[in-house]
Amino acid sequence: MEPPRIPGYRIEKIIGKGAMSTVYLAVQESLERRVALKVLSPRLATDPTFNKRFVKEARIIGKLGHPHIVTIFDAGNDQDLYYIAMEYLEAGTLRERIKAGLTPEQAVAILLQVAQALGCAHLQNCIHRDIKPANILFRNAESAVLSDFGIAKNLEDKTQLTAVGWRIGTPNYMSPEQALARPLDARSDLYSLGVVFYEMLTGARPYQSTDTFEIALMHVREPPPTLPESLRRFQPILDRLLAKDPRNRFASAAELVQAIRNLDARPGFAGAGASRPLPSRRRLSWPSIPRPLPFRHWWLPWLLVAMLTGLAVVLAYRFLPVFSAGAPPAVSTPAR
Repeated sequence: MEPPRIPGYRIEKIIGKGAMSTVYLAVQESLERRVALKVLSPRLATDPTFNKRFVKEARIIGKLGHPHIVTIFDAGNDQDLYYIAMEYLEAGTLRERIKAGLTPEQAVAILLQVAQALGCAHLQNCIHRDIKPANILFRNAESAVLSDFGIAKNLEDKTQLTAVGWRIGTPNYMSPEQALARPLDARSDLYSLGVVFYEMLTGARPYQSTDTFEIALMHVREPPPTLPESLRRFQPILDRLLAKDPRNRFASAAELVQAIRNLDARPGFAGAGASRPLPSRRRLSWPSIPRPLPFRHWWLPWLLVAMLTGLAVVLAYRFLPVFSAGAPPAVSTPAR
């Protein structure tokens, strides 16, 4: 299939494809800049509902501006071709990294970054509604970036682009209220992030089935899964993220971020934003083992000895004559 022709862009290859759009690696010719060019599927381009949703995605991301949210460079349409040009993130997806395996510390670091991105979006009344590993990309080895706001919802926008009672999102990561097609708020995104966190820690999703309807019921009815013993320190955070009742979850992404940082501050744990190394051994303080004086103070003990010696000499000269004067005279025995 021949790639579309969009003025100002030179398309090189397909780098992603979904039900509603295709993403191309392209060059923005005016700046000779590589971009990810997301183009709405031609079969949907004539549908006003999808046109509006596509335009809305560009506007939502354009307003956010956060280091862990994908950057938009341009958006527009050429006849029936609707497109969004965004930064090209070439370090892969979280989905790929989970398959390769993550350490608990890496999982916590990614959780913190995505939570910060969601906090920014939620403060601007935007909920993502499709948090999953495929929508979390990487700018480099250390920086996670939240992308694909295609089904995001601006809570201030009263335009209804989804039929009432129609579920939208990915069943494996849906919150209970999302699975039941109930009204959503920011806490729904936090539930989905909890599912992603469990998958990062264990390499598997918490609820699994070949039937998507059954998975949705599991999200509604099944209790939060229990982590293995080696990961049990993360259980309190996971339990709150995956609480069935939104009122029992973290009230906001900021509250989650604080909980992560409190976990990070625990002795012996280097997690999220910690640049410090893990301690290799317990550091002993002064009462346990006397520490040697710095080299520049080597003379202090000798000065102390000299002062004590001098004091002893002074005391000897001061009090020795007194003791001698008070002593009884010596008795001499006459010679015979």
